[in-house]
Amino acid sequence: MTSTHSTSFVKHHYIFCIYTCTNHFHSEPALIILCFLLQVVELLNQAALMGTEEKLTVLKQVQELIINKDPSLLDNFLDEMIAFQSDKSMEVRKFVIGFIEEACKRDNELLLRLVANLNMLLRDESVNVVKKAILTLTQLYKVTLQWMVRSKAVTEMQEACWDMLTQMKGDVLALLDSENDGVRTHAIKFTESLIISLSPRTSDSDVPKRQDADVSLDKIPKDHSYIRYVMLCEEGKSALEQLLKFMVHPAISSINLTTALGSLATLARQRPMFMSQVVQAYETLHANLPPTLAKSQVSSVRKNLKIHLVAVLKHPCSLDFQAQIGTLLLDLGMPQSEISRATPVPREPRKRPRTEQYTEGKKIKMEPALMEDDEEKEEPAAMSVSKPSPAPAAQTAIDLTAHFLHPLLNAENVANLVLISMVYLPDVMPASFQATYTPVESAGTDAQIKHLARLMATQMTAAGIGPGKRLLGEDELSQEMLIKRKLPMAHGQAISVVGTPYPEKQAAIEVPLTKKLPEPILPSTQPKLPGATGKRKVFRLADVVQPLLEGQIEKLTSGAVKRILDSEKNIAQSGMAHIRVKLLSRLVTQFEGMMKEDVLAFILEDIRSRSDLAFSLLYQEYNAYLSQLWFWKHPSLQSRPGIQITTTELVLRSVPCTD
Repeated sequence: MTSTHSTSFVKHHYIFCIYTCTNHFHSEPALIILCFLLQVVELLNQAALMGTEEKLTVLKQVQELIINKDPSLLDNFLDEMIAFQSDKSMEVRKFVIGFIEEACKRDNELLLRLVANLNMLLRDESVNVVKKAILTLTQLYKVTLQWMVRSKAVTEMQEACWDMLTQMKGDVLALLDSENDGVRTHAIKFTESLIISLSPRTSDSDVPKRQDADVSLDKIPKDHSYIRYVMLCEEGKSALEQLLKFMVHPAISSINLTTALGSLATLARQRPMFMSQVVQAYETLHANLPPTLAKSQVSSVRKNLKIHLVAVLKHPCSLDFQAQIGTLLLDLGMPQSEISRATPVPREPRKRPRTEQYTEGKKIKMEPALMEDDEEKEEPAAMSVSKPSPAPAAQTAIDLTAHFLHPLLNAENVANLVLISMVYLPDVMPASFQATYTPVESAGTDAQIKHLARLMATQMTAAGIGPGKRLLGEDELSQEMLIKRKLPMAHGQAISVVGTPYPEKQAAIEVPLTKKLPEPILPSTQPKLPGATGKRKVFRLADVVQPLLEGQIEKLTSGAVKRILDSEKNIAQSGMAHIRVKLLSRLVTQFEGMMKEDVLAFILEDIRSRSDLAFSLLYQEYNAYLSQLWFWKHPSLQSRPGIQITTTELVLRSVPCTD
């Protein structure tokens, strides 16, 4: 009854106003507005008493009337439409999210009132509602950023709206760890859109026509009163790092992996400055497919990987990566003739003079502000140039390790690697390997050796070992300190235009933390959903589990080995004694200490029946000894400046020395 009375009050108020206007000016448009008004009121009264399907039909009619036919009614009936966000039906709540998107696109000022309601629906108990909210946030983030850029004087309410949207952006990025597969997929697409929006568009960007008007980092002024160019640039890079880490997770699902592959291909085509990181991610995935995938899923992932590699190869900026992409496509079973047809024609010599002339002319026009803009452009400069776009921090480890491995992959070492690796092969060929294996056509060539070195380097870098990984850690530390020194300078320049010093800027950054965020529209006639206002805490194992102490780890390890030793009779009856012997010998070789003493004492208790374990342990120890001896007999490895390789990080640990 209360909702009907409130709508009736609006109806009578509008009838009086329009009646006055009609009598005064005899306006025909006023009569049309009156008809729309009466129709909207009647539809809203009907929707409150209908079932889900009929209610959705009526609400869509109301949306058509107040958004497309007469937007002047939108602000007056906004509360009545948003009241349906607490409806029991999931489909009605999804409709409200779509209404919020269309309303904010029609009138950007409504973002100030509706962003808090979208934030509530992003925490809805229904997974489908959350997915719809993520899709809407993907669009409204770009709309809000454009709106903020167009606003020369940003109000306090706009600042609070942007702060809440930034908070929602972080919440969606955290949903990459969601338990629901569909939510993770939508979070991947949001991350893709976020990276594209927070990176500059270049002349080589392959942007679809429907996205030509979308905002990008190059359209954001560096002297904006509230939006910080450098901070948005760093947020885009951070989002890309999160996406790359998510894609190489060993437990990633097939659907999420396929979506991430497509997102990376889109990033490489629309933002060529990320192409080196994309190609490297494809190499890493090709060398380390997730072990949780089934046979059919492996085939599907390889097929999608080949499709996206071809799409990246067709881009003009892929000239520097054609060798890597071509080798990957050959491994995936694509003929060389098709690779050649997909390879673009080089056009760099014709294009470079134009780019240089344009840049030079631009500098001449902006000469008065040259000293301020040059250092601010120093950070995103590498992103605005399409060709020299290697990501040093991402590629140094793999490139350096591959360069280290390449001269070592001679015929003798590879043969020894194969012989030693045969000990670790399973008794039965895995079905996934048998289904996806393709013969190497160019075996023994220099290109194939380089590709093999990169594959090994990729696996070693993913495992955290290798000479490149150590140098990468040093470079990242120095680069991080350099960025910390540059950021205050960049902030100082941005503030110097306004005339405030850097310490006051630091205080200005902390103010939005206590700023009042927008409040959602909560009509008293509609009860709130339980749990809709509070933030649902995402369960993370690291938050509830504490790391074990060294003493506890040694105790648990020793107990596990003793249980394996005591299970001799039970395993012998099952016919798996050889697996137990192999497992014990490998564990003892890798982990020394009390474990080795326990196994040796166990063998000596009955040397006659346990001789197979003794010989297997002796073989593993001898193999490890030869691996270390082989390394120290090659002084060229020890004379490398800046490279110190320990035996635990040995590249060819399983290669025996034949001297």
